[in-house]
Amino acid sequence: MLNKSPSQQFGFYFFIVKQVPLSAVWHQVGTCKFGLDPQTTVLDLNCRTHDVENLYVVDGSFFPSMGAVNPTLTIIANALRVSDRLKNNYES
Repeated sequence: MLNKSPSQQFGFYFFIVKQVPLSAVWHQVGTCKFGLDPQTTVLDLNCRTHDVENLYVVDGSFFPSMGAVNPTLTIIANALRVSDRLKNNYES
């Protein structure tokens, strides 16, 4: 029984939860709120800052919150989305 995974031992998945201090958090997200109102948000819906015309933020700070998995692939997908928009705007 010791060589079985927890899901095999109990018949379901379970997660151990532990409070972690802020200094130990690795994926900080949600530091640049995005939206339509420049008075309450930093970025527009295309991750461009409201105050600086040619500044785009394509890291994890545009996330509203953090999920349970590493955000790298979602960050890459958003960076590609924003870069496609920049390319299309530049070509037109």
